[in-house]
Amino acid sequence: MKKKVMGAVYALLTVFILSACSTEDVVTNHSNPKVSVFTTVKPLTKKEFSEVGTSGLTSPSKKDFHKVHMTLTLRGTDYLSDIQVKLPNYKEAFNNMKDDQQTRYWFGSGSDEEQENKNIYTREFVLYTKGLNDKQIKDILAAAKVKTSWVVKDTKAKDQSEFPAGKNIKFEAK
Repeated sequence: MKKKVMGAVYALLTVFILSACSTEDVVTNHSNPKVSVFTTVKPLTKKEFSEVGTSGLTSPSKKDFHKVHMTLTLRGTDYLSDIQVKLPNYKEAFNNMKDDQQTRYWFGSGSDEEQENKNIYTREFVLYTKGLNDKQIKDILAAAKVKTSWVVKDTKAKDQSEFPAGKNIKFEAK
């Protein structure tokens, strides 16, 4: 009886080891990067507000401005080449709001960084939000789309993806 049990355990272990060595999922895992987007909207600090040019505004205050920080991370990029990422044009989106003649996008910056097996894209900008509520800000951020494309190194296959930029939006209060 012990020999039958040991034989069954040995057979199961062999099946598990062989299935772990299967290469069927390797190609699909390397052809699509995992994408994560996080956006934070928070009020400016006193120091940040002191650096904002407010000429042309009537009685501007610190509470009239917010800073938006967006981080997009592509994981699993070691097997990809010619990665292209087109982030939303937030300046256009906020400055061309329907029924709003106000300049909203004040200034911003961004960076792109390649690390081992991931690419990180960050954008940070200041908005003049007087007269806007959190829902209006969120709606504009959430309506934007991020477009990505890449080439799989092994197969030379081209692929692309589009997804909402405002998936994870968090409002912070100071």
